[in-house]
Amino acid sequence: MQRSEMVEGKREKEVLPLDVVINILKRVQVKSLMRFKCVSKEWLKLLERNPFFTKQQLEYSTGNNALLLLQRVHRQPQPDPFSTCLIGPHHHHLIDESHLSDIVSPAAKILASCNGLLCLRHTTALSILNPATHQIRQVPIENLSAFNYVGFGFSPLADDYKIVRISMCIFAPDNQVVVLDNVRVERVEVYSLASGFWKEIDAAKLQPLCIVSSSVAITGSIFWLATKTSDSDTDSEFVVSFDIGRDLFTLVNGPPFQHSSSHPYSNNVLAVHNDKLAMFRHYIVGAFESCWFDLWVLEDLHGDYNNNTCDGVGGSWVKMYSVGPFSRIVYPLSLWGDEIVCREEFSGQENDFRGVETLLALFNPLTKELKNLPAHRDEFFYVPFTYSQSLVPVPDLLQH
Repeated sequence: MQRSEMVEGKREKEVLPLDVVINILKRVQVKSLMRFKCVSKEWLKLLERNPFFTKQQLEYSTGNNALLLLQRVHRQPQPDPFSTCLIGPHHHHLIDESHLSDIVSPAAKILASCNGLLCLRHTTALSILNPATHQIRQVPIENLSAFNYVGFGFSPLADDYKIVRISMCIFAPDNQVVVLDNVRVERVEVYSLASGFWKEIDAAKLQPLCIVSSSVAITGSIFWLATKTSDSDTDSEFVVSFDIGRDLFTLVNGPPFQHSSSHPYSNNVLAVHNDKLAMFRHYIVGAFESCWFDLWVLEDLHGDYNNNTCDGVGGSWVKMYSVGPFSRIVYPLSLWGDEIVCREEFSGQENDFRGVETLLALFNPLTKELKNLPAHRDEFFYVPFTYSQSLVPVPDLLQH
């Protein structure tokens, strides 16, 4: 055997099997994977056009390297660039992502995060962004207004990402002050990233409702909080659930409400706990003197898709824990793993025109430890999202 043939045979033996290469590369940060496309044609094909590898990388990133994505929103109205930061699993590690301002408009607001993709709202426009790959596409949409509620999620059943727009209508005379009692759902449209088309769907059961929260998504579903005005002293509360694969809505009654003789002010926040819908019931006592909150998880969703009435059906809500009372106001914002992302409020100095100072923190419900996050105190509002870096491509969203 000639020397050249021996060398060539040795090289062939040194080539790793594809499954081993995938197992190694799925653990690498997306920023590095983007550079690895230059290694060879085979790697370029693997990293750009191999759905199996994209799925493997996403599953590993979601299970092992889920990040906390914070959008900075400046307290004072000013044309600041779009700004986000990432906090890693060790909490003290902050990754600045301000370079996204080069491709994202200053007015953009993050609406949702799903599989490494972000749904952005730019005043009267929508777009889909993959921050890791810097892919961004505009979503064809008309007449996007302040009374539109937008959700974004993925259905493995349909293998499709969808955007849901719920349009609200004001039922009040022009000279009357707009209150939630006068705002109702008017219509619902769904956009499929796979097909590139919008379509209107039946929303009869939503039309008596007023949507009162931003959306959260779990695998296959998108959720909102909604209320319905009743003749009694309290309004009816519902969770609106949208099945992404079947384009169908169902309504679920919320978890039990804790009534107190002190009549605390309360508000509710939707969250995701281990890929299940969760809700914080947040209670503030007296003149914002103290607070506590409960976390409820929906263990069994069994809605009636064929019922067009606005009557919610049962769901098995289980209380996971109660937190507090706190001696100050602590607002639960979302869940990141097993910890709660919170906004703390402190009374400002008497000569401080802002009045209240805020701080972003993580609360561990098991250890009762409250840890400050590495964010600029009181300079910004922070809107939190769970985010996993991925290679999921953003398709061309121009309508066919």
